[in-house]
Amino acid sequence: MIRDVSYHVNVLRNGAEFARLHWRSGDNPNIMVNKDAEIKGSFSGRFYVPDTVDLLSDELQPVMRLNDVETPLGVFQTATPSRATDRYNTIIQIEAYDRCWRLQNQRTENILHIAAGTSYITKIRQMLTEAGIGLVIVAPSTATLQTDREDWEIGTTYLSIINQLLAEINYSDVWFDGSGIAHLEPYEQPSADRIDHAYSDTDVVHAQPIGPDHNDETDIFNAPNVFVRICSNPDLDADMVATAVNESPTSSTSTFKRKMRIVDVQRVDNIASQDELQAAADRARNESMLAARTITFQTLNEPGHGVGDIISIDDPELAGIYEETGWSLTMAAGQMMQHTAKRTVIA
Repeated sequence: MIRDVSYHVNVLRNGAEFARLHWRSGDNPNIMVNKDAEIKGSFSGRFYVPDTVDLLSDELQPVMRLNDVETPLGVFQTATPSRATDRYNTIIQIEAYDRCWRLQNQRTENILHIAAGTSYITKIRQMLTEAGIGLVIVAPSTATLQTDREDWEIGTTYLSIINQLLAEINYSDVWFDGSGIAHLEPYEQPSADRIDHAYSDTDVVHAQPIGPDHNDETDIFNAPNVFVRICSNPDLDADMVATAVNESPTSSTSTFKRKMRIVDVQRVDNIASQDELQAAADRARNESMLAARTITFQTLNEPGHGVGDIISIDDPELAGIYEETGWSLTMAAGQMMQHTAKRTVIA
């Protein structure tokens, strides 16, 4: 099948397309996403910028057009522009970041007080609104704060507060999709029930082709197999403790296989409930079992990737189900998309 691929970069003002940026042939922009970073997505390139564009407030939206279907690849705000002028043109080097950057730059101006009984989700949505973020997809939660909270010093970023509150109800970090919409969703163990992308070295009818080059790394030497989480807070009647143990006979890092207990102990200041503390311990155990194998590989550029997508690979050496922990692409036809993923089955 012949792929008709092209790219452009929209300039958004108040959420609507206002102008477009252009670049020199062969000097193509790049997009990178890292699930484990505080700011998940970045965008960089060298552009001809019209005088009507205000890089201080306008946002940038790279778009991929594949076989007449346009898909946005993110919404980014310029953080560090630099100007270079030759005898003919002015080119601006742009480093931009997704809307997590807004939350990182919005900081508390006073001691933040959150009353006991406040809904976690309600407070997080309020903070998003204060940072100018109104487009949110949220999975509902009934969890409420168990104590009055004044944990954060003046000047604490909204991003760190929001992600801390999300962690207390066992949600993933806030992230933004290709359209710039914020996602608030519970952490889920990756599984075959929710595959977002499929790749194969043979079946290109039902899956996208995968390139022949790849790297494969396994690091399990010091991996813990016992996870203890403790919540100690003077406002609570008693400390809460939760323990999760990897005892799986099929896991190479388990107490069963290693014949020893390698303990990881972490303390948290606040948590929504004993159940959420146990969920946090279980999550740490599950992630340790899933992080044993990390791979990097290449595919054709494709739209529709988010943060932490689940992918399946049909390949003699890489076959399995993985969680995508990072991806990058250059906005040019014929370029290969780079992926990093971790194995999502017991090692």
